[in-house]
Amino acid sequence: MRFKDVENNSTIREIGPLFCRQGGSGWHINVKLKPSQKKQYFGISQIPVLARRRVLNPTAESLPAGFLTSISIEDTRTWKSGLIKSCPISAVNSREDANQWCFVFEHNETQYFLPQLELARVLFFHYAYLVRLSLVHQGLIQDFDVRRIDGVSKVLVDIMPTSSLPLYVRGDHALRRVLAWILLDDDARRSFESIARHQLQDGYDIEKYRVWCFQFDPPLLQGAGLTFRGHYDRNKKSFFVYEVYGISNLLCNCPSVVDFFDPRFFESQSGGSRAVRPRALSITELEIDEKQEPDSDRYEIRIDTPMVAFEFSKPFHTTRIGKGRARSGSCSKNGGSTNPSTEAALEISTDEASVLGTLPSADFDGLDDKSDDAHLYAHKFEAFEEMVVKLVNLAKCDHIRRQIRKLPWIEGYSKHLLPDGSPRCLAFHLISKDGAVYALLEVETSDNKNRLSTLFLKEQASSFDWERQIGVLEIQLLKSSLVWPTSFLTKEFGSNYKRIPHPKTSSSNKALIEQESINHWAERVHSEMLTF
Repeated sequence: MRFKDVENNSTIREIGPLFCRQGGSGWHINVKLKPSQKKQYFGISQIPVLARRRVLNPTAESLPAGFLTSISIEDTRTWKSGLIKSCPISAVNSREDANQWCFVFEHNETQYFLPQLELARVLFFHYAYLVRLSLVHQGLIQDFDVRRIDGVSKVLVDIMPTSSLPLYVRGDHALRRVLAWILLDDDARRSFESIARHQLQDGYDIEKYRVWCFQFDPPLLQGAGLTFRGHYDRNKKSFFVYEVYGISNLLCNCPSVVDFFDPRFFESQSGGSRAVRPRALSITELEIDEKQEPDSDRYEIRIDTPMVAFEFSKPFHTTRIGKGRARSGSCSKNGGSTNPSTEAALEISTDEASVLGTLPSADFDGLDDKSDDAHLYAHKFEAFEEMVVKLVNLAKCDHIRRQIRKLPWIEGYSKHLLPDGSPRCLAFHLISKDGAVYALLEVETSDNKNRLSTLFLKEQASSFDWERQIGVLEIQLLKSSLVWPTSFLTKEFGSNYKRIPHPKTSSSNKALIEQESINHWAERVHSEMLTF
């Protein structure tokens, strides 16, 4: 990723106020780079990747600046707002961005100065769309309609037809989850909506421009952890934060299930569904041109950026449901027919797309969801779990281990996700009988016409590393387009593996397996166990 009109290896030294022409909506932000150059500001769409001491347009990998540390937050209500110039570190308070707002607080006898824009970037600004929306008064209400279902256990969020929410966000379970948190958690929503309110209250007019020093009300963040780098002055017991790398143990008051109703998503007649996935790109360089608008009718590009780790203490499940049904085998339109995959370099724009735009539309993705959420998908394996229980009783086995695993992301492959963007999971059980250890594996394939058979494995040796072997197996499975990899299995297990077909299901409901069929399923596995 490169920025047009920015020199190679430019370091972000200062981040100043936001500004726009009076009566306009095109906000920009003052940024000072080193070495000094003509470019003095960026569009606010670039805020997701703007952090102090980051290097733009690097020609080689660079080490991150500053001292790395982590803290646990008790309650942000004890924090104060102060200007950067109140920081006692002379190398910090003498710069031109000294009048920008920080949160000031103490932790373990050290006073911390956390730029308010940096905290908002990590909490909310994972892609450009949310930055632009945060400056629109009642922007959330304009783009989303929240409908409560079943009291507090389930919510339906309607994405308005006029919403410019990127397609890849709609189809990504992690990005949807953060969006749902902003929409549904009262504390998070209050914080997000305070951004536009502060701009209206605290911004001021100078000649032809509206100018505003970014400020917002933080969520409570009780018990959350922050990991960041910055300038630490041991003698003055002060720490100025350059960049936050992650937030953990984040509390959220959201229902257990959130459905996003998306008018741009269609379900197939066969019962499956199809999501619009970003096109795979083999491009050596993406160059962001801030002076051009993107075309709303062209393809959409997802820009991978430095990751921010995001972890909810109690994650919840989101789904994407469609407006209607399309013919089986069809898929929703993904913009124009131009395919950028063969280009060596490509100019793109991260601004609001329009019919007058000329460049491909793009947006950022810097979210690394670390939430422990595999248990949310256990219900997909109810019949398999019941079969394992019956097998243990039938064969008088000992149950050693049970695990629900999300299949890993591999560059160039997409089968690790279901069509609605939810992770595809694998259920893994270890059982033992008469000193021998066996594994049973089941993969979620409800979106496929032919379901993947149950895999039954026998341990090769007492020192066998199941964690490593299952990890390799998952990669081979995805590279084989959800077919058990015979060559790998034969190499690692010899003849000690079996593929066991599933019991027959109703043609109208593939997920429904009758009790008698589950019993026969367990009996077949038991019979195969005796042949090892």
